[in-house]
Amino acid sequence: MDHSLLIDALTTGDWTEMGSIPRASNDTRLLVIEHAGRAFKAVYKPISGERPLHDFPPASLALREVAAYRLSATLGLDVVPPTVLRDDLPAGRGSLQAYVESSEDEEAVTLSAVTAISPDHVPIFALRTEDGRDLVLSHSVSEGLRAVAFFDLLANNADRKAGHVITGSCLPSIASSDIGIFGIDNGLTFHTEEKLRTVLWGFSRASFHADEIDALESVAAMDEPLRSALADCLSEAELEALSDRAAALLAGEFFLEAPEDRTVIPWPPI
Repeated sequence: MDHSLLIDALTTGDWTEMGSIPRASNDTRLLVIEHAGRAFKAVYKPISGERPLHDFPPASLALREVAAYRLSATLGLDVVPPTVLRDDLPAGRGSLQAYVESSEDEEAVTLSAVTAISPDHVPIFALRTEDGRDLVLSHSVSEGLRAVAFFDLLANNADRKAGHVITGSCLPSIASSDIGIFGIDNGLTFHTEEKLRTVLWGFSRASFHADEIDALESVAAMDEPLRSALADCLSEAELEALSDRAAALLAGEFFLEAPEDRTVIPWPPI
């Protein structure tokens, strides 16, 4: 996907604030960006609105959002919507990410009754609702979703909820070539300690494809173009941990299995 127009719009376009996005953990706002005679929706997360966390450095989540996009784009995964850092926004510096408009395609991650699980989905866990219904969260094993799961392995994503996976388009377009599976809300990434929490464990023990091995080798080497793309967003220790993760994944040859000694599903999972 060619997102150069979106990057230009996010970086230099005129903005209009539309209001806060409800149910977000931190200050999150919807903006409309106008550029080159077109209008685009974007999600703005100001650094000033980030709640302190005990395990992530303060004022770093927006930077991690941008690093997530740059890693995804550099590796050709295209699973993170275009995201930039911008200073001239309503509450100051923050990340600005292209809004993903959900399509009418079947969702890649679903919550359904046991008898209604799609035949091309793999069940991950069961839950009981407050009104006593038994449901199962499952996800597809499509290549598009696999790319999100692969990205999360590298980025050490600590919060891949079902609602953070959207099938849709970043552009005001319904063309099939513009529809993809995107992972949003990537602020809890790139920690130096193992933090992977995700609902996409259905790829566990799958051996890596050739293109995934190429990507792992590139990140393990941490060559200058990749390092330069990430250096203003991540610390040196985080860059080293990213490289080490890629090398460990290469040595293991498979998507990770869920460890048994810690929590592996984010809360809430939806």
